[in-house]
Amino acid sequence: MTQVKNAALAAVVLLLAGAVQAQEVYVHGGTLGAGVGAALPLTSWAGVHAEIEGLGFSHSVNVDDNQYDGHLKLLQGGLYVDLFPFSSSGFRVTAGALINDDELTAHAVPNAQGNYKIGDDFVPAVGAAPSATATLPRVMPYLGIGYGHKPVSKGFGLTVDLGVAYGRPHTSYNVPAIYSLFTTQANIDDEEQKISDKVERYKLYPVVQIGVSYRF
Repeated sequence: MTQVKNAALAAVVLLLAGAVQAQEVYVHGGTLGAGVGAALPLTSWAGVHAEIEGLGFSHSVNVDDNQYDGHLKLLQGGLYVDLFPFSSSGFRVTAGALINDDELTAHAVPNAQGNYKIGDDFVPAVGAAPSATATLPRVMPYLGIGYGHKPVSKGFGLTVDLGVAYGRPHTSYNVPAIYSLFTTQANIDDEEQKISDKVERYKLYPVVQIGVSYRF
C-alpha cells in the first residue's frame, strides 16, 4: 500500500509540475473515470501528457450461481508520450503507463432459500457473507491512438483517446470460519478458483476518454 501511495503521489507531483510548465490543461471523462491533465509539447511531432482520474460505483457480478454485490473503485494516474505522424493533423499515437489503485470488493448475496453456494455445496447464510476482492496491477502498459494535445493554436480544443491497457487481475476470496462447519476446504478452494478464472479473463482494459482542453 505504501508503494501505491508513493506512486500516486509521484503522479500528482508530476501532474502539478507539468501544469506549471504545460502549454495545455484539460478535463476529460470515460472508461477511466473523470479527471484532469496537463500536456507539454517537446517538438513539432512529439509531446508528453500526464493526468489523474477516478470514479466509483456499485457493481454486481454472478459467479457459479452466486450473486456478488460490491463497489468498484477506479483511481489512477497516467504518464504518456504522444507522437504526431502528420504535421497538419492532431491525430497521434500514444504510449505510456497507468499507475492505478483500482479495486472491486464484493459480498455474496444469499439465494431465495437463504443459502450461499461454495464449490458444490449450498451452505446456510448464518454469518458474515463470503467476500471477494479483485485488483489490477499497480502499473499497466498502455497503447492507443487519439486526437489533441498538438501545439497548434491557443484556446479551447478537443481531446479523444482510444486504446487499451494490459494487466492480469489478482483475486482473493474470504470465507468466514463458521462456514467450515458446512463445507470443505476443497470446496472453498474450488469457489476461489472459479472467481479467479472469471476475473482473469479481463486482462485488457479498454480506454475511451473524451475531453476539452485549453491551450495557453
